[in-house]
Formats: sequence, C-alpha cells, structure tokens
Amino acid sequence: MVAVDVVDRPEGLDDRVEWIRSPGGSGLPPELTGLRDALVIAHEWLDVVPCTVAEVDADGTAREVLVDPTTGAESLGAPLGAADHRWATAHWPTTAPGDRLEIGRSRDEAWADLVSRVDSGTLVAVDYGHTAASRPSAGTLTAYAGGRLTVPVPDGSCDVTAHVAMDTLDADDVRTQREALRALGLTGATPPHALASTDPLAYVAALGRAGAEARLLDRDGFGGFWWAVKRVRGHDVA
Repeated sequence: MVAVDVVDRPEGLDDRVEWIRSPGGSGLPPELTGLRDALVIAHEWLDVVPCTVAEVDADGTAREVLVDPTTGAESLGAPLGAADHRWATAHWPTTAPGDRLEIGRSRDEAWADLVSRVDSGTLVAVDYGHTAASRPSAGTLTAYAGGRLTVPVPDGSCDVTAHVAMDTLDADDVRTQREALRALGLTGATPPHALASTDPLAYVAALGRAGAEARLLDRDGFGGFWWAVKRVRGHDVA
C-alpha cells in the first residue's frame, strides 16, 4: 500500500505502508507513474484542487469571482476566459443573475493526469459532488479549520473546498457511494434476532457490522459521497 498526502508521514504508521509527500493541489509526485495492476483511491482530493469560481452578473454574464486573500471579501472580475466559458456552457449553463458556478476544468485535468499514470488498474475518485441534474445554483465554496466550517479565506488558515462536478470526469461509472456499495452487496440489514439466542457472539458481531454498513450507506452521511470509477486495461495504453 502506498499513501499520498500533502503532510509528512504520521508517527506510528504501519511500516508496511509507503508514504509519499505530494506537492498539493492538482500536483502529483513524480513517483506516481507507470502504475500496473493498481487500485488507486483518490479520496477527497479533487474538491481541494483549485478551480475558477464565477457568478452571473445582472446582464447574464458569468464573471470570475475575485477574492481578497486577507479578508475573503469578494468582487466580480472579468468574464470567464475562453476555456472556462466552454466548460461552463457544456456542463453548467446558467444566465440567471446571482447564480454561482464552480468551473470543473482544473479537476477534469487533474483527474486525467492521474489516469495517465496508470498503465493498468482501476481508479476511484471519492468526493463530495454533483451531476448535471443537481448543480447547486448558489455554488458550494466553503472552508474548514480545525474540523469546523469557517469563512473561506485563501490565506492558509483554512482548507478551502468546493464540490466536484463528478459527471465531467473521464469515468466509466459515476454513482453515489450508497449505490456503489449496495451494488457490492452491502445492505446494512440487522441480523435475525434468533441468532442472539443461538450464537450471541456472532449476533453482536453481525450487529456491529450492520451498524457500520448503515453509516457507510447513509444518504445524509457517507452514502452521499460520489464515486467516479475509471478502468484502465493494458491494451488501452499507447
């Protein structure tokens, strides 16, 4: 197992886990290349890849949202550039004044870079996200500090994040975690009560597993994550 993160290796981590320090954002370490027969889990990575945030002005034009890096105060800047405008037109079209949109082009490119590093295997992006059927008109830009929500200020004091347009990624399958895990056989169903009298220890173990599965499947919790799955076969590589 190889773990990749922007922080140093945690103390006490099992020696069997290799640790690679990542540059952060969309950047990936050079060691991640030519991966074969790999299972790559990109867990809550894409939502912290910086993206252009835009807001529709009174005339129906989507303009870049500028931010004061010391206070977080926002103002509208120039209209979207050509590449971002094409992405918005294709994936997040809106002309309603006040609507906000988060351009996923940088996330698409970061994901494509990761996919290009896998010669064979399966990649799974797990993240907070949305699809064309449920784009949030107010956007999702927010921040966390010490595990709590806070005002997004890009001064290094907090983790700034925005949900991912999961359906624009190069993927073979996009579904919620609840849907994905149910397809894999998880149900969260409690064991039959009769087991408690015939095998109490097995009943307690099964009850614990059912509770864990239920948390993973909860629509308002972990089950609300989105999964984008991309499969790469050896013959797909030029």
